[in-house]
Amino acid sequence: MWDPTGGETRAGSGLPVEEGEERVRVLLRTREGAVREISREELGAALADRRAALWVDLLRPRERGEEILRGVLGLPSLTVEDCMAPLRMPKMDVFSVAGQRRLFVAAFAVRVERGPMLSLRAVEVDLVAGPNYLVTVRDGPVFEIEGRLEGRIREGNLPETPGRHLVYEALDALVDGHLPGLVEVAGAAEELEESLDPNRERASVAALEGLIYLRRDLQAFRRLAVAQQEILRRLGRVSPELREHLSDVEDNQREAVDMADATRDYVEGAIEAYRMRRDERSELGIRRLTVFAAILGPLSLISGIYGANFVEIPGAQSEWGFPVFVGAQVLFAGFASWLLHRRGLL
Repeated sequence: MWDPTGGETRAGSGLPVEEGEERVRVLLRTREGAVREISREELGAALADRRAALWVDLLRPRERGEEILRGVLGLPSLTVEDCMAPLRMPKMDVFSVAGQRRLFVAAFAVRVERGPMLSLRAVEVDLVAGPNYLVTVRDGPVFEIEGRLEGRIREGNLPETPGRHLVYEALDALVDGHLPGLVEVAGAAEELEESLDPNRERASVAALEGLIYLRRDLQAFRRLAVAQQEILRRLGRVSPELREHLSDVEDNQREAVDMADATRDYVEGAIEAYRMRRDERSELGIRRLTVFAAILGPLSLISGIYGANFVEIPGAQSEWGFPVFVGAQVLFAGFASWLLHRRGLL
C-alpha cells in the first residue's frame, strides 16, 4: 500500500508517521578540518562561523526540533510548518532570513516492504539549506542520506558555502535509491505473474490482488517522481553552480520514472492477460452448458409432455415401443450434436 510517510498517526494532522523518540544530531566540520558532534548549546556559535560546515539532522522532530528551527535558525513559520507536518508532494521554496537567501526542499525516498503483500512506501525528507549548513528533517531512518552526508562532511573538500552543495548530495543519494527499489518491485511482479493460473482461480486471488496493489503503488510513485523531477529542474535554475550536478540527478530521476512506467505496463498486461484467459475459460464453460441444454432440453420437454399428459402413449403397449422411443431420442441427440458441431458450437 502506497503511504507517503508510513506508521502511526501524527497528532492533529491525520497523517501517519513512524513511532519513536525524537533525536537531534549536529555534525560540525570546523575551518581547521576537525569533525565532531556538537550540542544544541554550541549550535549558535557554529552557525556564526561562515567557514564551518554543519549538518543538523532532526529525526521525528517535536519540541526540541521545532525550537531549533524557529529559535536557532530563525526560519519563518510556514517553513517550520512544512518541516513539522507531512507533505503529500515534493516541494521547493526560496526565502530570506536576515537578508540572506535560504532554500527549502521536500523530497522523498522509496522503501520496498515485504509483508502479506509487497508494497512501495515513500519516506519524506525535508531539506533546509543556509550558506554553511544543511538541516534534514525526517520521520524515519533514511540510510542513503545518513551515510552520504556524514561521509561528505568528514572527507572535506567542500565549497566555501557548502549548504546547497549538501542539498545536492542528499538529493543525489535519495534518487540513487529509487532504481534498486523499482528493480525489486519488477522482480516481485514477475513472480506474481507466474503465480496466476486461470485453472486455479482461488489460488490466484492473492497474486492478482498483489499485482493490483503494485500497480496502484507504481502510479503513485510516478506521480511523486515526476513532481520531484520538476523540483530538480527548478533547483538548477536557482542554483546555477549546481546545475550540471543536478542535471545528472534529474537524468537518474527520469530513468526511475521510465522504469516505473515499464513495470506498471508489465503489471497491467499481466492482469489483463489473466483476466482474458479467465474470461475465456468461463465462456467455454458457459458454451458447453448451453450445448448440453440445447441437446437435452427438447428431449426432456418431449418426455415430460408425453409422460405427464397422456394416459395411453402410442406404441407403449408394443414390445418395440420403448426401444423405438429411446432410439428416436438418440438420433435426435446425434443430429443436434452434428448440427452444433457444424456451426462451431461444439
